[in-house]
Amino acid sequence: MKLTINPNRLILIKRLFNSFHFFPSFRFLSFVLSLVVIFISTLSSQTFVQAVDPQAKNLQDKLWRARPLPLEKVRLTGGPLFRAQYLTGQYLLQLEPDRMLAFYRQRAGLQPKAEPYNGWDGPGRNLTGHIAGHYLSAVSLMYAATGDTRYKERADYIVKELKEVQDKHGDGYLSALEKGRECFEALARGEIRTASFDLNGQWSPWYTLHKTFAGLRDAYRLTRNQLALQIEIKFASWVGKILSGLNERQIQQMLNTEFGGMNEVLVDLYVDTGDRRWLDLSRQFEHYVFVAPLRRHEDNLAGKHGNTQIPKMVGAAVRYLYTGEAADLMAASFFWDRVVNHHSYATGGHGLNEYFGQPDELGARLDGRTAESCNVYNMLKLTRVLFSLCPEARYADFLERALFNHVLGSIDPEDGRMCYMVPVGRAVQHEYQDMFRSFTCCVGSGMENHALHGLGIYYEGENKLWVNLYVPSQAEWTTKGAKVSLETDFPEGEAAKITLHLHQPEEFILALRRPWWTGEGFAVKVNGQPVPAEMLARLDLPVVANPQYESTRRIAQKTSSYVEIKRIWKSGDVVEVTLPKALHLEPTPDDPTVTAILWGPLVLAGDLGPERERGRRSEAAQPPAIPTFSQPVVPLLVAAPRPVNEWLKPIADKPGSFRIVGVGRTLEAPEKIVEVDLMPFYRLHRRTYSVYWDYLDEKEWVKRVEAYRRERARQEAIAAATVILVPLGDAKAEKEFNFQAGENITMQRVLGRPSRRGSTWFSFDLPTSSISSGTLLVTYYSDDRQGEANFTILVEGEKLATEKITRSPAPRLLEKEYPLPERLMKAKEKIIVRFEAQPESEIAPVISVRLLKK
Repeated sequence: MKLTINPNRLILIKRLFNSFHFFPSFRFLSFVLSLVVIFISTLSSQTFVQAVDPQAKNLQDKLWRARPLPLEKVRLTGGPLFRAQYLTGQYLLQLEPDRMLAFYRQRAGLQPKAEPYNGWDGPGRNLTGHIAGHYLSAVSLMYAATGDTRYKERADYIVKELKEVQDKHGDGYLSALEKGRECFEALARGEIRTASFDLNGQWSPWYTLHKTFAGLRDAYRLTRNQLALQIEIKFASWVGKILSGLNERQIQQMLNTEFGGMNEVLVDLYVDTGDRRWLDLSRQFEHYVFVAPLRRHEDNLAGKHGNTQIPKMVGAAVRYLYTGEAADLMAASFFWDRVVNHHSYATGGHGLNEYFGQPDELGARLDGRTAESCNVYNMLKLTRVLFSLCPEARYADFLERALFNHVLGSIDPEDGRMCYMVPVGRAVQHEYQDMFRSFTCCVGSGMENHALHGLGIYYEGENKLWVNLYVPSQAEWTTKGAKVSLETDFPEGEAAKITLHLHQPEEFILALRRPWWTGEGFAVKVNGQPVPAEMLARLDLPVVANPQYESTRRIAQKTSSYVEIKRIWKSGDVVEVTLPKALHLEPTPDDPTVTAILWGPLVLAGDLGPERERGRRSEAAQPPAIPTFSQPVVPLLVAAPRPVNEWLKPIADKPGSFRIVGVGRTLEAPEKIVEVDLMPFYRLHRRTYSVYWDYLDEKEWVKRVEAYRRERARQEAIAAATVILVPLGDAKAEKEFNFQAGENITMQRVLGRPSRRGSTWFSFDLPTSSISSGTLLVTYYSDDRQGEANFTILVEGEKLATEKITRSPAPRLLEKEYPLPERLMKAKEKIIVRFEAQPESEIAPVISVRLLKK
């Protein structure tokens, strides 16, 4: 393969040549050759590259305390992360670049070479073009991670095709968005209409363009494709022209719409070219209303869309690395701490229905659509950057937690299907995607995520090598001329062996992460000799009887440390690590009666039976009187305060599997003991499951049983009074009741049940011949939107009620009654019920409408 070097880097080498003209010729030649090797090798590590601008490079050298061994120097050799990487690689080779490029060509007036893909990458108001960007990043990453030239060939082909599209446009523009030009031309004129995901009628257009920018960056950095950099420069020039006439107020208005990591890719372009225009342009994507409070260390996340915010912080952290602007690091590191320690679930995911809640209030935000995969992908990116700036074990802890729980839980280990949401609640199931039709955001980020598993296992610093994750792998530490081989049966085993191969003996520090979850059995041996116990000791904070320090103590208890072994290492040296795992509970910070169960770092999930078929319709027009009873039964654990190992027992001949014994009870049959099998969450696929559990003492259990019986009686009374029931979102029922709707009315599943919501109107016919008076009972969902939902309910064209549904801290079902005037029902076979959104608002999710007799 022909190697090429950025001309800007050659200029810098020339300058260094002039500075070292006094070197003896042989010594100087060795110096230059080693420098060229450094420049080429550092080109292949996505975010972690050396800057062309000498000023930025000087800052970078001062601020970088650790650098991950680049992807091209690390090879996974086994284990579940390797399996995920392999399956994703096979998926990438099945996709057809010409199909994902079809709309790019069409928008430029070129003939598409294949039928385009559909889903979120399809025509109309979509994220059209985002998959090509994700894919270009993914094949570039996979080439670096595996060395398989098939991925580079695909990257080169896409870059060539994008060059043809950009040339046809003639002004640097490069997009597949339908009416994308009109959107940005209006923006350039100062015509700005924004909402969270809408800019001038387009669905988050900067977000989509960011994916194209990132793909070009990765093709340049990881496959050394010079053409990709040229295209990216022209593309950025077009961006600069679009924004050049806007004032600060207009820019901030524009940024109210999700814009992905535009700040990050423009900083990266500055790093790759040394042209400060792109650094200045990156600041045009500084969203002050969100970032400024974080710089003051104010947690302003509640109610905000998770994946809109995380890329902003990735860009801030990357910019700090090359500018040293403290405000960027203050915002990014504080944001990371709040998300990881105050907003995240046991799996490392966060968010309900894609939004953050209040800090440390998770107990009531577990059920439903939790933990979006894109969010975790971006949090891992931020974590890797922050570790390079401050190599502390807490960052490696999050890598481990997120990778071995959420990320592996997001991909089916049999066929490689990826998930949009990876729910953590009770009786939930994976939100698998149709990998050749849906092309959602999480399919795109998943392509990249599973190619990145080798990045972050090892970091190098000045005379130090960190081992952050115990993953079967081989790595080259070029700086020391060393090769590292790591063999392990982790995550389910408890042993790891590291073998070093060196050209000559070298003195350095090997920093082995001692996970926080290891107990007294943790041990390290070097060439068979135990490392002294004092080197293995953890620094624990003393117990302080002061509630203001409780949060700090709680976090510190779950933070790892490093065992640093400094010696002269020789080829063939072997380090053995014992990693004992124990069972433990991890309750939510606000409610100790709601807990996850972990085995070491692995979240255990309870197997509740086969998945419910998505979209399955009942043969009956009406569901059961109490629909929730048709859901899988989730036992409550009446075990508090007993230790978990007293009632959770290993299953013989099934390593890593456990059974809840003697404490599982159900509200439906409170006298019956129920047993449930648990296994590591990442292994449990295509099943209904629970990650979090109710963990109660006997007194609380009695209260729950009494409350259940009262609610059962209430539901039975409602069922007895029900004349007709319309379940919204059920295709068969909606057809029967003549469901009609305007634009932007969608079906949304909430708490496992379908509903209807939207920003216009919908209606249906309600038979009334059997009664002359009655009441409408409407069941709403209280969450799944940003603010209040204001709408009107009309019957026969007459306003029945004006309703306002606000988001509640604990998402739940709401029931509201609306008495029907007799004159609206008298002598009528049916009435038309219509829900109509008020201007600038929407209809809250409506799950069902009942007609009750008085």
